[in-house]
Amino acid sequence: MKKIFAVFLVLVLISGCSKKEGYQTTKSGIQYVEDTVGTGTEAKTGDLVTVNYSAWIVRDNSNLFGDWEKDSTKSKDLLFSTKLIGQPKKIVLGTNMLIKGSDGGIMGMKVGGVRTMVIPYKLAYGKEGANGIPSNTDIKLQVKLLDVKASTGSTEWAYDSTKVKSTKDGLRYVILKEGEGPKPVSGQAVVMNYSGYLSNGHKFDSSFDREEAVMFRIGMNQVIPGLEEGIKLLNKGAKAKFFIPPSLAYGDRTMGEIPPYSTLTFDVEVIDIK
Repeated sequence: MKKIFAVFLVLVLISGCSKKEGYQTTKSGIQYVEDTVGTGTEAKTGDLVTVNYSAWIVRDNSNLFGDWEKDSTKSKDLLFSTKLIGQPKKIVLGTNMLIKGSDGGIMGMKVGGVRTMVIPYKLAYGKEGANGIPSNTDIKLQVKLLDVKASTGSTEWAYDSTKVKSTKDGLRYVILKEGEGPKPVSGQAVVMNYSGYLSNGHKFDSSFDREEAVMFRIGMNQVIPGLEEGIKLLNKGAKAKFFIPPSLAYGDRTMGEIPPYSTLTFDVEVIDIK
């Protein structure tokens, strides 16, 4: 009987290990392992999710699904980690607000779960690469799902086209609501909410949807030139719509879902000036 129990125990241990080491593959081609299976709400397209994550460039396949946070040989390949800054990330699934291609690997997770995934380069940054990421590079992501809730889903603001004005640099804008007090100057910090759209109406980012205002400092090149120029026209409480030409945005660069030479539309609300 003891012998039978011992054999059974070995089989259980082998089964448990193979489940951890073996990976699954999504329809899109993302490979992943469930480090911890969550028990809370399941994440789906359109949800507002809160995650902690770490992302690495994959230069070789050694220890591919191991814990790279504890592997000093992989530290040079770390792209970003919310743990290092102590601030989880909120994203709306389906909008590629995190690492490009990662949404497909997060969908289906449940709150409390931890998933390690490898995003093939074709779903990530392709042959072009981006921001120091080499061409044809797979991305490894370790994600812990902290929260899931339905997103409110902001819509683009309407405006009167006859009230659109232009600056000498080519920024077009219309103020939808006047604020109060002085306008921001160099060195001051502005707290704002925004939604960004391509010329075809596709929303590529929104702090409104994340329910998470952002702050940047005037004069520090922390946002694209057209957005900073527009913000300096507003005071606290103001709402405006900006039409930013490529020369004041990303020019000939590809930025996530934003193609080269894109004119961008931003709906902006200034919450505070510090």
